[in-house]
Amino acid sequence: MLARQFHVIRTGKEAFEFEVMLYGGVRCNLRPLLIIHSIEFPIPPSSSFCEAMRAAGFQVIFVRRAGFGKSSPLPRALVTDALIRSGATAMAEAAMMRQLISKLGLTDTVLLAMGSANLVAYRLVKLAPEITYTVFANPVFNQDIFQVFTPDWFRAMLKQIVTSKSGLKVAMQGMKLLIRKDPIAFYNHIYNKNAHDLRYIQDNADDYRESGRFALETDPAQLFYDAIMLLDKDPLLRDGYFADTAGTVLIGKESLEYWRSQMHLEAKRVGLPVIEAPKGDLFCAYTSPDMLISAIEARVRSAEYALA
Repeated sequence: MLARQFHVIRTGKEAFEFEVMLYGGVRCNLRPLLIIHSIEFPIPPSSSFCEAMRAAGFQVIFVRRAGFGKSSPLPRALVTDALIRSGATAMAEAAMMRQLISKLGLTDTVLLAMGSANLVAYRLVKLAPEITYTVFANPVFNQDIFQVFTPDWFRAMLKQIVTSKSGLKVAMQGMKLLIRKDPIAFYNHIYNKNAHDLRYIQDNADDYRESGRFALETDPAQLFYDAIMLLDKDPLLRDGYFADTAGTVLIGKESLEYWRSQMHLEAKRVGLPVIEAPKGDLFCAYTSPDMLISAIEARVRSAEYALA
């Protein structure tokens, strides 16, 4: 297998830096699969996933979002309650990522957005014509999702985070205490609903230990930003928002029935089809690479048919 090798890439007049993994170490002539991560797992997909995508003609390019690893943090002036809730913070992050796409010279790009990264992704696709297809994996648009978070202590922690700055501080202290004790056990608790997600953790335990290290370093403002955008209603997502966007929502068939039904309703409202992967829940994209490849190839065949 090739290396999941990271580079620090500087972009824009403000010299903003992104930490980027180019699978294989250098940019090649394969079609780019650009992945942006959710807050809880700022680690690239497994080497076996990257190999499966490479065999299908894609090079995995994984970007650490602003504030993670060696990627520059968002300016403090942007991470305020008012700007986060208005969507301005997410738009600024999308604009920075747009500059990275230009710097890398990416074209005909497939974007895979994981979990909380979707709040940036659905802004980015409107800014970047280089993205020709997007897979929104387990997005939260405007559906009501509080009850899907398990176990109970994790749901309570999220409520603390979005309620007040003092609640955020208490939640961060509790989360970091659990991670320091045993990062694998922490992730096992969060993903306890699904056997395939748990298997992915077991098969990639070193990645989850590293993810735990990142969690300990995460700025509370970053957690507040993602949590607010996940759990608040986003006025940007009007009816038919994605009518001119080539993309699909990807969820796992093994997800909770409530989650799946809410996702289907919301996706229909904003104008996206839904595909259900046979394995996994939060990590259905990583545990079902064949389904991901099939979804992209179906889009290519559809586009070719439309041009015929």
